[in-house]
Amino acid sequence: MKAKRGFLVLLLTGGALVGAVLAGKALTPQRTQTIAIVLPREEQNVEAGFRDYLAKRPLPVRFVSVRYSGHPSDAPALIESVRALQPDLIYSWATSTTLALAGQDRPEDAATHIRDIPIVFTEVTDPVGSGLLRQLDPPGRNVTGVGHVAPLPIQLKAMSGYRPFKRLGYLTNPHESNTLGIAEALRRAAPGIGFELLEEIVPLDANGEPDASVLPGMIHRLAEKKADLLYVGPSTFLAFTHRDAVTSAALQARLPTFCATESIVRQSQCMFGLFANGANVGRFAAYKASQILIDRMPVERIAAQTLQGFSLLINMPVAKALDLYPPLALLNVAEVIE
Repeated sequence: MKAKRGFLVLLLTGGALVGAVLAGKALTPQRTQTIAIVLPREEQNVEAGFRDYLAKRPLPVRFVSVRYSGHPSDAPALIESVRALQPDLIYSWATSTTLALAGQDRPEDAATHIRDIPIVFTEVTDPVGSGLLRQLDPPGRNVTGVGHVAPLPIQLKAMSGYRPFKRLGYLTNPHESNTLGIAEALRRAAPGIGFELLEEIVPLDANGEPDASVLPGMIHRLAEKKADLLYVGPSTFLAFTHRDAVTSAALQARLPTFCATESIVRQSQCMFGLFANGANVGRFAAYKASQILIDRMPVERIAAQTLQGFSLLINMPVAKALDLYPPLALLNVAEVIE
């Protein structure tokens, strides 16, 4: 990768991150610590970074994987299975998983969720907006963690740096609070920046679940409304579980896509995106876990944070298929998938 002065994207290497966050001398625990890794998916580079960082610390660790269905109705069973492990710390990925374990920061959730075990999350888009935390620093409860999403103004600047737009397409999943929050933020930003937000809301099926079968039709409607770009935000449903359906439909409709998360660009057909590198997110989360398990810092005092370095990633085969070759200024700072 090459850096260019003045551009808003700062590329942050894993080595620089580790060097920036390493603290002073700590005491080594005498017993093996159990960490429950709770995911609604298979492990990826975020978890690899988390494991790798702790493997290099003076910390005997036993990792136990726990799969979450992603359905809120399964949260009580998830909590029961995690508690049975008697973990010293819980690692959770994404907003829905973390809320299933910890609940919102309100008294009525205390009796039905985990409040006595430290929880370190990754890739929670808006901890405060989702109700998970009342504030980031200090979090004031048994939850802290690391976000991955670049601030929305920086994302919008990256979009316009590739392709100026007047109409921005967006899919909202009403079952994911982060997509609702981003939709509201886009509505607020639109007049000042000068674009029209074209929003499609994913309907629910007979079971009250988001209906993935209608995604291609929704995306084609956005293309028919002359959307210049489709913004795929940080959504487990849209950007992970059904990412191939979303990006394939967009490519078929010749609608370029910008994505706020990494895997949909690397492993599917999103044209480009801006985000914190997943491995770095995992390492920073592991640093927070080491503060709890090695340095014995109370989790409620450890700030929840988002990395300040973001990577621009361009999926060149998709760009070529759409005849949208990236500007040279972006190529100078981006990682390119050939």
